[in-house]
Amino acid sequence: MTKKITRHEARESAVKLVFAHSINNEENAEEFYNLALEEHEIAANDFTKSLFFGVLENKEKIDDAISAHANGWKLSRISKISLAVMRVCTYELLFTDVPKEIAINEAVEIAKAYDDGGAPAFVNGILNSVSASKGGEQ
Repeated sequence: MTKKITRHEARESAVKLVFAHSINNEENAEEFYNLALEEHEIAANDFTKSLFFGVLENKEKIDDAISAHANGWKLSRISKISLAVMRVCTYELLFTDVPKEIAINEAVEIAKAYDDGGAPAFVNGILNSVSASKGGEQ
């Protein structure tokens, strides 16, 4: 059953899933997702599911885009929660028609809630750069 949640809550849940899966990445993604739902660890709907699986299916392209704009930062040095936030947002920027301002604003708000004080500006800078470069891609 799909739960009635806001798109913000769906994004927040997708970030939590991407974060947790990055730690337990040997686990089958479908089993991992279903277990999170069964355990009521997340509030999820079809949007949450599409974000989570979209990130996993396009992780290499997403990470390449983040790496290309994280000047001087290796992905391994970025906090796992900020990386999860950026992965979800980069997926939205590159693979969906969500307006970039909405996707980036949501990512910054989630970074404010879950990471330290410097994270929102860091996340915002990288995502704005990813978004700007997308304009020239086909």
